Amino acid sequence: MADERQTEDKRILIEMLVTIEKRLHIIVFEHGVNAEGRSRFRKEFIKMLPEPWPEVEHAFLSARNMIEREEFTWEYVEGIGMTGNMLRWKKAMLDESVREGTVGRFLKFANAILGSLSKVIPPLEIVKEYKECVEGAMKYFRG
Repeated sequence: MADERQTEDKRILIEMLVTIEKRLHIIVFEHGVNAEGRSRFRKEFIKMLPEPWPEVEHAFLSARNMIEREEFTWEYVEGIGMTGNMLRWKKAMLDESVREGTVGRFLKFANAILGSLSKVIPPLEIVKEYKECVEGAMKYFRG
């Protein structure tokens, strides 16, 4: 039974990372255009944002591989609420933020997820820092 739950949790963790990667890519490579057609980013940052994407993409891939191969401590992941009902709840919150299309809310949920997982899956620290820099490059930064 525990193996079935861990298999499901792994699948959900990987899906969440895929969602975060795709949404972050859209935010950066569509120049973060808002509903009015204006860039969400300060002009001095727009050209810089795509530069480290290959490293970020590689970090996402490495993290997904670590999850798939279970190269992390399940006890820690359980302790941070990234298994079972809590994991499904966090995924639902993330998915709803994507459906809404609200960038700020998505970034907030992504930060919570990446912040927790980066402690046990080191490549996610690169992703988390990149996400924070993207957020900092926005015109209306909310700290």
